[in-house]
Parts: sequence; C-alpha cells; structure tokens
Amino acid sequence: MIESGAIVKAGKQRKKGLTTLDIVLIAILAIANGVLSAYLSFLNQVLTAVGGPILTSIILGLYSICGILAAYIIRKPGVCFLTLALAGIIQVLSGSTNGLISFIAGASEGIGGEMVLALFLYKRYNWLSIALAGMMTVPIFFVVAAFWFGYIKWGLSVVLIALLVRALSGLIIAGLGSKIIGDLLAKTGILKGYAISKQKSNLKGAYTNDPKSVSH
Repeated sequence: MIESGAIVKAGKQRKKGLTTLDIVLIAILAIANGVLSAYLSFLNQVLTAVGGPILTSIILGLYSICGILAAYIIRKPGVCFLTLALAGIIQVLSGSTNGLISFIAGASEGIGGEMVLALFLYKRYNWLSIALAGMMTVPIFFVVAAFWFGYIKWGLSVVLIALLVRALSGLIIAGLGSKIIGDLLAKTGILKGYAISKQKSNLKGAYTNDPKSVSH
C-alpha cells in the first residue's frame, strides 16, 4: 500500500546518521531551552512558594519541549536524548543555580522520551506517540526531584498529585505542543531539509497520485 511504502522510505532515511542540519537544529533548540530555563527557574521558585510542588508542576512540560520537538522534526534515534542532555549541559555552563542537577534532569527527561519513541520503533510520529513521549519525560527525574527539592516533605498524596500534574504538563505542553509547533513550521517550508517535511511530502504525493490504493 502507498502509506506502507512511504513508511519504508522513512525508515531508510532514519538509518542515516545526523546531518549538519540536524546538529544545527539540536544546538539551536538546546540553547533556546537553556535561555528559557533561566526564567523558568525563577518562575518555579515563585510557584513553589505560592502553591508547593503541585502548582509549580503545571509548567514542567516547557523544560522538555525542545527534546520532543527536535525528535518530531528530525525523526532519528537519540535526538530527544541528545537535545535535552545538551540543554542540561548548557544550563550548567551558564551558571544555573541548580548546578549538575540540571544535566541530570535533561538527560533523564531525554531517556524517558526516547523510551516511548523506541517502543514505536522510531517509525510512528503521530499524536499518540509524541504525546506519550512528552508525558514520559517526567517520571524518571521526578523521583530525584522529589528528594532533591524537598517535595517529599509535603506528604505522599501531594507528591502523587504533583506527579500526575507533571505528566499532564509533559503530555500537553511537551508532547502535543511539539506536534502542533512542528506541523506549523513544516507548513511554512522552513523545515524542507528535515525528515518531517520529507515524509509529509511522500505521503502527500502518494495520496495525490493514487488515492484509490490508500486504505484506512
């Protein structure tokens, strides 16, 4: 079928290593994340002071959106982890008050996202896979954060609610947000050199050339 053929072509593209364009995008998103995190740290402190770990958890998806967005655009194994790990390194080098924990956060978030994308064999980049990848950037580091930032003192019920809120933030902001942003950018044509545009073009051409052969 046409759609299957497009997926096979996409799979062949993903076997190639990172291109210069890929590396540039990863660097841009990681740097942007580093700059954003400086402001988010202050906002986190304010939200924690006002509403504890539950209120501050609503914005956590912003920390990992760069990794999910990079993975959605580039569509190659390891991109989510590399982007978020690099973002963590940039935060450390920029003098983040959290120090090394910034790198640990980025790396663990990247691992969580990669786990989901790997389950889909790096072949499915739809609403479901991207939303789940965004959601899974949360749990691994949350275990560390609960102790490091003292959330555990708020009690088990509060910590579990905070985890749920963070998971929803990851799913909505990092996951669905990345899907929306990536699709909008692809429509402008500025992502022509990336897998997201190539695969959309392949599918579009397939549907246009032989619509009768497409099954649902």
